[in-house]
Amino acid sequence: MSHHRPTPSTLAIAAVMAFFALITWRWSWNQGPPIIRSDAEGYYGYLRAVFINHDLGNERLNSTYLHGTPDGTLNKYFAGEAVMLTPFFLAAHGWAHLSGDVPDGLSTPYLRAIGLAGLVYALLGLLAIRAFLRRSGIAEAAIAAVLLVIGFGTQLVQYASIQPGWSHVYSFCAVSVFLLVTERLSRSMSIRRCVFWGLSLGLVVLLRPVNGLVVLALPVALGTGAWPFLRTFFGRRWAVTAAAIAFGGVVLIQSALWYAQVGHFIAYGYKGEGFHWDRPALFQVLIGFRRGLFLWTPVLLFAVLGAIVLLRRDRVRAVASLVYWVVNTYIIASWWIWYYGSGWGARVYIDHYPVLFVPLAHMLSYWHGTHRRMWRATTIGLAATCLFTMAQFYQYNHNLLDVEGMDARKYAYAFLRFDDAHRDRLGGMYRVPPYHPDGLDTLMHEKWDAEGSWTHWDARRIRMSGAPSATHAVACDLVDAFGPSFTLEAHEFPAGRELYLAIGFERYVEHVDDTRDVLCVAVTEDSAGTQSFYSSFRMEPLPPSGEHVWEHLEYRVPYPATHGTEDLKFYFWNQKSNGRFRLDDLDVTVMAVREY
Repeated sequence: MSHHRPTPSTLAIAAVMAFFALITWRWSWNQGPPIIRSDAEGYYGYLRAVFINHDLGNERLNSTYLHGTPDGTLNKYFAGEAVMLTPFFLAAHGWAHLSGDVPDGLSTPYLRAIGLAGLVYALLGLLAIRAFLRRSGIAEAAIAAVLLVIGFGTQLVQYASIQPGWSHVYSFCAVSVFLLVTERLSRSMSIRRCVFWGLSLGLVVLLRPVNGLVVLALPVALGTGAWPFLRTFFGRRWAVTAAAIAFGGVVLIQSALWYAQVGHFIAYGYKGEGFHWDRPALFQVLIGFRRGLFLWTPVLLFAVLGAIVLLRRDRVRAVASLVYWVVNTYIIASWWIWYYGSGWGARVYIDHYPVLFVPLAHMLSYWHGTHRRMWRATTIGLAATCLFTMAQFYQYNHNLLDVEGMDARKYAYAFLRFDDAHRDRLGGMYRVPPYHPDGLDTLMHEKWDAEGSWTHWDARRIRMSGAPSATHAVACDLVDAFGPSFTLEAHEFPAGRELYLAIGFERYVEHVDDTRDVLCVAVTEDSAGTQSFYSSFRMEPLPPSGEHVWEHLEYRVPYPATHGTEDLKFYFWNQKSNGRFRLDDLDVTVMAVREY
C-alpha cells in the first residue's frame, strides 16, 4: 500500500485553517466583541428581516444601515453576504427551534453559524487560490509560501475569525473563485463554464459592486492569454449570452430586494455618502498611520515588488497588476471616509488579496527554481513581516491599539508594546466630516475662557491660579459624576442635516491617571430623555505627558441628522468617580452638511 505525503500547500492550508479555527473558538464562540455589530448588522439584517421578523421594507430605523424613505426602509448594503450566509442561517434557525434557543437570529446558534461561515469561506478561498496558482504553473513551494503569507501576514484572520460578520472574507472567497473559473474557462470554453463564470462575477458584484473591477484582473490571471481569451469569448454569442444571463440572475437578487423594500427595482442606499474624486487620500491609504496599507500589511510590499520584478519577464501580467493596484487604490482613497471606519489595517484590500498576490507567486516560483539566494532572502523577509503583523493582530485585539483613530503619536506609544501598562490607554475621536460635496455650513462657533457668562455650557467653575486664560477653570472632581457639558438646543440647528462637532480645550491633570477612566459622550436627546444617537469614547487620546501640566486636546465628532425635537449634547462622564481634571479655553464649532 502506498502512502502519499501531503503537499506543502496542503500543509500550509492546514496550518492557516487550524490557526483561524483556534481564533474563532477562542474569540467568536466563547468571548470577545459581538459578531453582529456595525457593518455586520446591515449585511446580516436581510436574513432577520426576511426569515424572522418578516418586515423587509418596514424595519425599525437604524442609523448604521437603514434609511427611511417615503416608500419604506432601505438597507444601504448589498445582499451578497446575506446570500452566502443563507444556508448557515437556515441551519442555525432550525437548530434554535430544536434545541430551545431563542429563534431570533441573535442567539448562540446564529452567532456560531456566522463564525463557521467565516471559516468555510476562508477555506474555500484558499483552496481556490491554490487551484488557480497550480493551473498557472506556479511551483508548489511558492504556492505554500503565498498561502502562509495570506494566513499569517494579512488582515484576513481578523475578518474570517473574529469579525466574520463583515463582508471581506466572503469577497475574498468570491474573487478567488472568479480567478479559478476564469483560468478554467480560458482552457476550455463551454456553456457550463460560462454560466459558472457569470455566476462568480455576479456574486463578486452582489457583495460589493465596485469589486466588479476584478475584470481588470483578467490579464493578471491569464497574462498574454487574456487577449485570445477575450476574442474567443466575445466571438461566441452563446458564451456571452450564457455568462450574461447567469451574471444578471445573481445581480437581480439585489433588484428584487430593493423592490420588496421600496417598490423600485433600482435604489441607492448610500444616501449621504460618496466619492471625492478630486482629492483621493492616497498617502493616508498607502502609508498613513491611521490605516496605511503598507504600514499595517507590510507583506504587500513584496506583492508590489513581485509586479515590478515581472516587468522584465512577463510584461503583460506585470503592467496589468500595477494598473489593478492603481485603479483600485484610487477608488478606495476617493471614498469620503477613506479609512472605512473602525478596523484593523486597510481591511478593504482583503477583497483584492487573490489578485494582488499573483505577481508575488510568480516571482517566488521563478526564484525558487533559478535564484535560490533570492528565494531564501525573500522568504525570510516575508516571515519577518508576518511576525510583525501577528504582533499587531495581538495588540489590536487586546486593547493596545486604537480601533479607529491611530496617528503617529499613538503608533509610537503603542509600537510593539504588550504590557498591561499600555492596555486601554488610547482614546479620543477625530473622525472625518460627513460626506459633503457642497461643503459644510458653520452654525455656531463659541470660545469660552471660563470667565464671565456662558451660553451653551453647564459647568462648575473654580478659581485657579495659573489657568491659561485668567483666574478661573472648569472643574471635575471625585464628587462629580459628570464634568462640563455642552448643549445646542433643537431650535438652534436645522433638522434633517448631518452635523459635525469640532471641540478643543486645554486640560490640566495633577496625576497621569486622573483622566484614565473619563469618557466623552456625544448624544442627541429629546426633552423626555429619549436618545436617538449615542456615542462614547475615552477622553485621553494618549496618557498625559506629565503631572501638573496643561495640554491641548481636540475631538471631531459627527452626529446624524435629527428630526427637529432633539438637542445636541456633548459631555464628560466621570464613570468610575475617580477622575479629576480642569478645563480652560473651551472652543466649539458646530457645522451642518449643506443640502444637495
